[in-house]
Amino acid sequence: MKRRIWTVAMALASVTALVAVPSAFAAYTTAKLEVRQTGTSALIKATLDPNDDPTASVRIFVPTGTQLTTTQAPGTSLGPVRAIVKALDLAGADLPLEGNLVVAAAGQIAPATQAACLGTVTPLASWVMVLSAAGQTLPVPAYLVATTGTQAALGPAYIQVCLPPPDIPIGTPGRATFGAKLYSAELTINGVFSQSAGAWVAFWTPYRPGLGQVNAAATIASPAAIGAGAVTVAARKAGKAGVGATVTGRVTQGGQARAGAAVAIFGGPRANRLKRLGRVRTSASGAFTFRAKTGVFFRANVTAAVAAAPAVCSALAAAIAPVPCVNPTTNGFTAQSRVIRKR
Repeated sequence: MKRRIWTVAMALASVTALVAVPSAFAAYTTAKLEVRQTGTSALIKATLDPNDDPTASVRIFVPTGTQLTTTQAPGTSLGPVRAIVKALDLAGADLPLEGNLVVAAAGQIAPATQAACLGTVTPLASWVMVLSAAGQTLPVPAYLVATTGTQAALGPAYIQVCLPPPDIPIGTPGRATFGAKLYSAELTINGVFSQSAGAWVAFWTPYRPGLGQVNAAATIASPAAIGAGAVTVAARKAGKAGVGATVTGRVTQGGQARAGAAVAIFGGPRANRLKRLGRVRTSASGAFTFRAKTGVFFRANVTAAVAAAPAVCSALAAAIAPVPCVNPTTNGFTAQSRVIRKR
C-alpha cells in the first residue's frame, strides 16, 4: 500500500502537473463536492457513484483568502464524520461508517503512512477520521497541507486523504478492510477555516480497477462555490381599491442571479403581524412575483438548495487545466429581506 500511495503523492506533486492530458476517464466522472460554511464551521460532502472506479486520493483545496487555525490540541474533536462504503467482501453491501475527525496525537499516524501519502511534505496539521463499522475501528488519516508555487492559485492549503485499494485479491498487503470502496463522506470541520467566498476544489484520482495501480491520467476536479445569498422585496398596490399587492423581488448569491430558489412571502396589516401567504420560485434571472390578496406590510424569506454551477468550471479552467472539471456546485443558503410597506 505504501508504494501505491506514494505513487499518488508523486502524481499529485503540483496542480499544474497533476496529470498528463487525460486519456480515459469514462469510469470516473461522477465525483461531486458540496460545501456549506457557517462562521468557522465547514460542512464538506464528497460523493461519487459507487460503481465508479475506486478512489486512490482526494485533495480538497480551500478558497483563496481563507485563514487557517491549526493550534488545536492533540485529541481535539473537530467534528463528526459519516461515510458509506461499498464492502466488496460483503457482496458489495453498503456499510455505513460513523465517527469523529480528531487532531492526531504524536505517533498516532505512523511516519511511514504519512510519507506514503505526502512524500517529504510536512503538513500543517495531521488529523484522523476515527470511524467505526461492524465492531471494528477504522482510522483514516487526513492531512492539511500548505500550498506552494502554482498550487497557491487555488488557495492557501488543501486537505489530503489517501485510500487503500479495495478490489485487489484478498490477502494482498495493503488491501482495504472489508474491501471497502468509499463513495460518500460527510465531515464537519470546526474552528480551522475562516469563512471566505470563493471555491473549494477537490481533485480526485482513481485506481485502475482490480490492479491497485493509480490511474493519474483519470484525475478529475470538482469545485464547490461558496457565496452568501440575499433577497430583496418590493410591493405595489393591486386589486380593487388597492387592497391587494403585487410583491416582487430578486434573489442573488455572490452578486449573481439565483434561479430555482424557494421564496416564502409573508404579509399582514402591520409590520409586526405578518403571516405566511404563499410561496414562489425564482426565475432564471433570480426574479419572483407574487399576487397577495390583502396586506400592507411584506417580507420575503428565501431557501436555496445546493445547485449546479457550470460557470464555476469556466472560471477555474486556467487554474486546473488540463484536468477536466465536472459536477460544479454552489452552496445552499437561507436569507430574509427587510419588512417593506406597499406603495
